[in-house]
Amino acid sequence: MSPATQMLILAALVGVLGGFGALFFKKMIYLFQGAFWNTPNMASQTLLEVAWYRRLLMPMLGGAIVGPLIYFLAREARGPGVPEVMIAVIAKNSIIRPIVVLVKILASALSISSGGSVGREGPIVQIGAAIASTTGQMLRLSPVQLKTLVGCGVAAGISATFNAPIAGALFSLELIVSDFGLTPFTPILVSSVSAAAVTRHFHGNITEFVNLPSFNLESPWEFAFYFILGLTAGFVAFVFSRSIYIGEDLFEKTKIPQWIRPAFGGIIVGIIALKFPHIMGVGYDTIEELFQKKIELDIILLLVVLKILATSVTIGSGGSGGVFAPSLFIGAMLGGAFGTIVYHFFPQITASPAAYALVGMAAVNGACTMAPLSAIIVLFELTNEYGIILPLMFTVVIATFISRKLCAESIYTEKLRRRGIMAHHGDDLNIIRTISVKDVMRHDEVTISENTKFDELVRLALETHRNNIFTVDSEGRYTGAIQLLDLKYVLNNPKELAHIHHIVDFIQELQAVSINQSLDTVVDLFSGTGFDRLPVTDSQQRLVGSVIMSDIMRRYNQEVANRSITIELGARIPAHDKSNILNIGGDSVITEIEVPGWMVGQALEQLRLRSRYNISVFLVKGKKEHGEESQFITPSAEYIFQMGDTLLVCGSEKDIETLKKSATAY
Repeated sequence: MSPATQMLILAALVGVLGGFGALFFKKMIYLFQGAFWNTPNMASQTLLEVAWYRRLLMPMLGGAIVGPLIYFLAREARGPGVPEVMIAVIAKNSIIRPIVVLVKILASALSISSGGSVGREGPIVQIGAAIASTTGQMLRLSPVQLKTLVGCGVAAGISATFNAPIAGALFSLELIVSDFGLTPFTPILVSSVSAAAVTRHFHGNITEFVNLPSFNLESPWEFAFYFILGLTAGFVAFVFSRSIYIGEDLFEKTKIPQWIRPAFGGIIVGIIALKFPHIMGVGYDTIEELFQKKIELDIILLLVVLKILATSVTIGSGGSGGVFAPSLFIGAMLGGAFGTIVYHFFPQITASPAAYALVGMAAVNGACTMAPLSAIIVLFELTNEYGIILPLMFTVVIATFISRKLCAESIYTEKLRRRGIMAHHGDDLNIIRTISVKDVMRHDEVTISENTKFDELVRLALETHRNNIFTVDSEGRYTGAIQLLDLKYVLNNPKELAHIHHIVDFIQELQAVSINQSLDTVVDLFSGTGFDRLPVTDSQQRLVGSVIMSDIMRRYNQEVANRSITIELGARIPAHDKSNILNIGGDSVITEIEVPGWMVGQALEQLRLRSRYNISVFLVKGKKEHGEESQFITPSAEYIFQMGDTLLVCGSEKDIETLKKSATAY
């Protein structure tokens, strides 16, 4: 079979697996809901009949289980799920650990069913992506193929959730793959259709919302109202997106251990639910009540605020669940309240409030995710109403425009930005952002005390080969820099020498960089100064080294080359198969080995493996604790080997065996 045919078959397989994964996840939610509430139904009226202390304590109990589960087994399962998939695609060659499937299912099902204010869609996306990534790793797909297959898993998740195959494909292409070309589009669409076929087989041709109201556009004047709704939805989406990360920041500032924070978040949600259980769980039952006009206007407006608060607390404290459903909930309440007010004053030219609720759902969702096309298609497939298209497109575009003007990052990409990954830029910027100053820092700079006599500066300038001299105070704190060109002008001008000079006369202000600063900001500093070297200081402003532009470019080129090697070898030497050997010509091979015990605790430069064993170390896969994913490292000369490291080495098989069996360095 051709590679294209193989990919289509794999896409169909991933779609089927994703569909069953979504069904299993929903079953787990209903199972846990029965355990927490003695009923699979979490409608607000049902929860109001539950004893008040259970509404208060059940979210805390769920958080108490979820926290350790995530912290000790798979921290990638924390949060919405979609950002973690985007990080894996951009920064980890689409590698997602298989354990994420199990942990995400359990953690998110527990969070949702115990009353946490989160949704199902994000977890289903991550579950589908993890299934696809695991399948691709088992079959040793290339990174390009694996990225497409992960996109298939994402499409399957959305398609299976909403019974919306077109929306699933567009969501994956718009947010994850970022490529609308024919090569990824065809398998992603096949996977999306396969997942929808699975759910339709078991549940029929129904969507998440059973009783959606019919839509009608009463008058062209309504576009003015939809314009106002779009403006409002864009602002509300911005507030919701930022509140998620404000919640995270507030919990990070506390001294509460990370594994127990979800329980504290659950207490806050439980307090809100004492009076307003509408905010618990996914919230689709409350949206149905809105469509059936069972909620008063003042409650609708209050639920917009309370849902933002509850979701921020649940996600910010470390719970597991999506933000897709909460954005639909907030949009429905906002649109419903707006439609009720407009209908009260302009009943002759205005559709029912439910029509505005439908459009509001897509508007807030599209503005939060900044994926307007996906939001439009989701609502269109849910309603099957062609008449909704014009106001829907108009409102979603306005809302997305406003949200993007207020902040360039979406509710998903903000998490990437905080980790130093720019989703809107190419791989080049993301590569350089992963390198810090300490990786290229030198210790050969020339320094002088600012209190030294001028004659000593002249002597130092004549002896050094550096273009810059850094000045420090009596305690070693950095104070500025001297360019030798300025000094040479004075030395070559007899009239200038007639004047008495001091070192401080030549000191220029030059911003120092910190040792942990990423190199993208350092490059920006170089572009704004005429110096070829920047000082590096510690937290006490003491000079600890320097960095030059040529070292940055050299390290960047090295990272680009190593990434290319990794991409090529990653498909042929999977991490779980330590026996695989790749012949690269002659008797040279590339393979993975566990770090020998005698190398642990020693630096690469001390071992001199190339001269002693004729072995080169390309990459090191460092071991992480508490179930975190291993990190691939390009080892510098100062890299110290740790117990549990896996090395990607090159050499002859004989030399590699000698290295593995050696008892000590000689």
